[in-house]
Amino acid sequence: MSTADRRDGDGPGRRAALLSLALIVAVACVRPREPARQRAEEARTGKGDVVIAAAWPWQLRKEIRYGEGLQLALEEVNAGGGIAGRPLRVARYDDGESVEAGSLVAQQIASDPHVVAVVGHLQSYVTVQAANVYDQAGLVLVAPTATDPELTERGYKRVFRATFTDKSVGRQLAGFAAERGLRKVAIYYIRSTYGRNVANAFEARAAKVGVTVCARSSYDPSEQASERTFESTLLEWKTTDMDAIVLAGEVPSAAIFVAQARHLGITVPIIGGDAMSSPGLMAVAGPAAEGVMVASFFHPDAPGPERARFDASFRKRFGVAPDAGSALGYDCVQLLAAAMRRSQSLAPDDIAEALSGGPPWKGVTATFAFDEHGDLLRKPVVMSVVRKGRFELLAELDPPAAAPTLTAAAAVP
Repeated sequence: MSTADRRDGDGPGRRAALLSLALIVAVACVRPREPARQRAEEARTGKGDVVIAAAWPWQLRKEIRYGEGLQLALEEVNAGGGIAGRPLRVARYDDGESVEAGSLVAQQIASDPHVVAVVGHLQSYVTVQAANVYDQAGLVLVAPTATDPELTERGYKRVFRATFTDKSVGRQLAGFAAERGLRKVAIYYIRSTYGRNVANAFEARAAKVGVTVCARSSYDPSEQASERTFESTLLEWKTTDMDAIVLAGEVPSAAIFVAQARHLGITVPIIGGDAMSSPGLMAVAGPAAEGVMVASFFHPDAPGPERARFDASFRKRFGVAPDAGSALGYDCVQLLAAAMRRSQSLAPDDIAEALSGGPPWKGVTATFAFDEHGDLLRKPVVMSVVRKGRFELLAELDPPAAAPTLTAAAAVP
């Protein structure tokens, strides 16, 4: 082959091949952004329902009245004219409380261009994994119960946490112990991200408020929890000079620990993290749960006009008292509706901007004002105590005061 032939072969043919390759690469690079663009366009031009996806383990967690909270908020928003004259709709997806099912659900939601925002999931380990899918698809995510700090440490611009973090719970529990004069505290925690975060934050804060951690132990979440799981630790602690036990565990294992501690004659106060604020604590521990104090997102008896109105509306609509899940579900839908109205747009980026840059919005469970990471600037822990088989309001802890806020009515144009 002549030199001229080689130049001809390396020229137009090679340039065409390189151009084809460049186009393939360009399409591959653009593809992840297409759902976000399509979603924004649909939000601007659509005429039908405004869709929020609700990802939750619906079948596994029927005891939590979360769905009723969503439904009440939905009915109120639509009774008030919806969003820009369009009805709001909540589409439910069951994540099975697992990473695998949660990932599949996230992909389903992300593939629907009519969805503008997501409220979910229950578990932090599901939410953290799904958040990346929602971010790539251009969706707003409001996480109602995910307390793992990692969720808001990845730099997402459309992810917002509607509750406190594990670390905040630990810090506030240390302050609570100090205020009650509990100076020598033993920590028992589940060896998970949640348990470690709460335990470590408690211990770090305890050192600054005059509380000594006199013992610390943990248990593996993979163990089949029974009385024997905790026996050796409790027998050792029975002779330990301590004023209280801080229990960063989950129901049912934490409830079994409580029952066994009382059975062995340990009578000091037990203070539990938010993962214990479940009726399952009383169902499993029985009378042994009496007097146990737990952190929570919400209690219907806490003072405030928003809570009183919500409690009355919920009881009238469903005939039962709301729980923490009810209040969080309600707030998340109302928060998104307020942001849509404030931004006068249904495009996810505009909704996110209204959430991050707008004035504080006062809901049932919190005053919603977010920092640059998507975390609440202020979220008090509500402490409850088990009395006669139910949670009674004990105290609302007091993190640093927030700036003046707007109520729901004042925040929405």
